[in-house]
Amino acid sequence: MNQSMITTSDSANVRRNESRKKFFIFLCVITIVLLLTKRNLTSSFIFHRFSSTARVPHEEMTVDDVMLSLQWDLPPSPVWKSIQNTSSPAQSTASLEHPQAQYCMGDTLDVRVDMRDHSGRPKTHGGDFILARIHSRNLQASAAGAVTDLRNGSYRVRFTLLWPGEVQVSVLLMHSSEAVQALWRSRQLNYKKITHKGTFVNGSKTETSECGFQLNASKSLCEYKDERDGESYSCYTPPTLPCHSIDTMSSFNTPGSALTKEEASLFNRKNIGVKIKNHFDNVDVKNCSVSPSKVGKYCIQRISPSIPSGYYWRNQWSSLYCKTGSFFTLESINRCLKGKTLYLMGDSTMRQWIQNMNSFQTDKSRDYRGFSLLKIVNIKSNYTVYWKNHGHPRITFNKIKLIEAPYISRNLDAIGAEGEDTVVVIGVGQHFRAYPLELFVRRLLSLRRAFQRLQARSPRTRIFIKLENTRELSSEPERFSDWHGHLQNLAQRKVFGDLQVGFVDAWEMTVAANTFVIHPNPTIIASEVAEFLSRLCHTPLDTSARPVS
Repeated sequence: MNQSMITTSDSANVRRNESRKKFFIFLCVITIVLLLTKRNLTSSFIFHRFSSTARVPHEEMTVDDVMLSLQWDLPPSPVWKSIQNTSSPAQSTASLEHPQAQYCMGDTLDVRVDMRDHSGRPKTHGGDFILARIHSRNLQASAAGAVTDLRNGSYRVRFTLLWPGEVQVSVLLMHSSEAVQALWRSRQLNYKKITHKGTFVNGSKTETSECGFQLNASKSLCEYKDERDGESYSCYTPPTLPCHSIDTMSSFNTPGSALTKEEASLFNRKNIGVKIKNHFDNVDVKNCSVSPSKVGKYCIQRISPSIPSGYYWRNQWSSLYCKTGSFFTLESINRCLKGKTLYLMGDSTMRQWIQNMNSFQTDKSRDYRGFSLLKIVNIKSNYTVYWKNHGHPRITFNKIKLIEAPYISRNLDAIGAEGEDTVVVIGVGQHFRAYPLELFVRRLLSLRRAFQRLQARSPRTRIFIKLENTRELSSEPERFSDWHGHLQNLAQRKVFGDLQVGFVDAWEMTVAANTFVIHPNPTIIASEVAEFLSRLCHTPLDTSARPVS
């Protein structure tokens, strides 16, 4: 073989090998650079996303978001031809699940409710409106039960046994699923169940005009809009006076009904709030050696509403989280409120709170400023309590001066950066039951934004929500049924549940007490106030202080 050819070939191989090495090194460098770049980009993205989340702690919420969250609680739409096809409390049964030989304080008691129609046929779908409680009359003790719809015609009601002695279970069918279906259809149909009348004043001249949320747009209208919060209503233009001369608003129930004759029969008083027969005896609860409750270790302002959150014992509310007992005395109430400014905003059930607080004052000045504003001042303990009406709508024959009842969001905006000695309690809902649910949800979202603004400028200001209580079973159910209130409470939990707010569950407290009046008696109101104060002043519960006899 030619030597020169061998030499040339070897040299070529060497050059090729060197080229491969250089190319391999180049690829490694490029790969390392790309990996480092990707890591940095990823890290930057994660940091940016975390930082963005930190800057916006709560996502925006829309009416559609809230309505979608309530879909599970809306009734099914089965076709029924006769009342015989509807849920019957007389044919339905309540029975114990997993009965035990002995029940101790702190045990769970599960009751299964099987619904049947008036012909005795098992129901195959859910949607019935059921309320339940346990109670011992001699002990003046009671607690609400948590109802779970199994969506197949059966329900599970869960109770916690919180006191010793003989305990009775009561399960009430408030409305059949068919009645609930009718209520929902009627509620969402229109805004015409209530007629509002505006009074316009200019000097000695007075004129009135119909007002509402959906008036005939082909007629001349006075429109009153809050562009920022999306609130609005209108009135037909009065004969001669200008729109800005509107002074007061009153209302009355609009005659007529959106229910069919068959649907209306479901709302006869005899069909509302009827007890379902128990297929078991009363439960004998023992004070066993184990702790009666596993809860009650923490007392904080923000406790998500759950059932049971407490119970009545000797006719006073006892929280499972906070020590409410001391807040039935003047000394402890004044000590808790010392140096504070308390704003109560909402309807007349919120007004009952300031009336309760006023009833025990001994060293005070009191200032009434009309139907929509109350104020009390405790001079010795240096605290002030205000009650302010909420804005339109108000369902009342009384003439509400609109200038005295702005939207709550505007009142909240007037509160400065006042710190932890400023406390706000909101209670709304009763005056919204007669309107489509979207109206109430819009109002809640307006409050949500106002809460966020307030807490941004005054992070230590504390905010509480008083949920709706039950009301008269004889109230016109198409407009004011407690099912409407139940749905509105669910909406409040959705809208405010992720904010730093506390809840006072007046619904649970009135269900436990079997109280169906729009304005609960002073005993119930005192218990609501005690629950609120125990959260406000963070009084931990002494879990050893439980009923023992």
